[in-house]
Amino acid sequence: MVKIEIFGLGCENCERLESRVKAAVEQLGIDANIEKIEDFETFVRRGITATPGLAVDENIFSLGRVPSVDEIIGMLRKKSTSVPIPSGLGIPVVNPTCGCSTTGTMIYPCSGGSNVGQISNEAAKAMVVRGLGKFSCLAGVGAHGEVFIASAKKAGRIVVIDGCATRCAYKMLKHVGIEPTVGVVVTDLGIEKDYERLDPSPEDVRKTINLLEEKLDQN
Repeated sequence: MVKIEIFGLGCENCERLESRVKAAVEQLGIDANIEKIEDFETFVRRGITATPGLAVDENIFSLGRVPSVDEIIGMLRKKSTSVPIPSGLGIPVVNPTCGCSTTGTMIYPCSGGSNVGQISNEAAKAMVVRGLGKFSCLAGVGAHGEVFIASAKKAGRIVVIDGCATRCAYKMLKHVGIEPTVGVVVTDLGIEKDYERLDPSPEDVRKTINLLEEKLDQN
C-alpha cells in the first residue's frame, strides 16, 4: 500500500490537492493510505517549508503548490524522484508559508547563472524556511503572467534579492509597475561575481540573509 501524506493548514489549495490526489489514486487503481497532516511540529520535523505539501512513502514531492492530477500520477509511478529540502545552512524552520497566500511578504531572487545569482536563490529559500515570506516566481512576472503580477501587487512587502549591480530582478518588477519594498545586491557585500562557480558557500548565503533581516527590520 502506498502512503500519501498531504501537509496543509486547511486552506483552499490544501483541499484542492487532496481532491487531485484522490483522483490520481482512483485513476491508477492502487491501494493508498491518504493522511492529512496539519500539525506544525510535524511540518518542522519533516522540513515542510511551504504548504500545501505532498509526500509519497516518506519522500516529499511537492511544496507550496497544487500539482495537476497527471503530475501526481507521475509522482506515484516514480516514487524515487523527490524534491530536495533546503538544508545545510543551520537555519531553523520558523513558520511555513501557505501557497495560496497573496498577502504578507513576497521574495523575488534573481537566481542568475553565477555564484551570486545562486546565492540570491539560496537566501530566498532560507528566508522562506525562517517564515519571513513566500518564495515567488520572478519568471512569471517577467512573462507578464497576470496571476503572478496580481499576487505581487497584493503583497504587503516585496523583497528583491539581486546577485549583481545589473539588478535584473529589481528592473523586472519595476517594468510591470511594482515598487520593491526591500532590495539587496549580493555583490555589495564584497562577494565577487563568478560565472564558473555555481555552488554558493553557506557563509555567503548567511551574509545575504543577515543584510535582508536588517533591512526588513527597518521596513
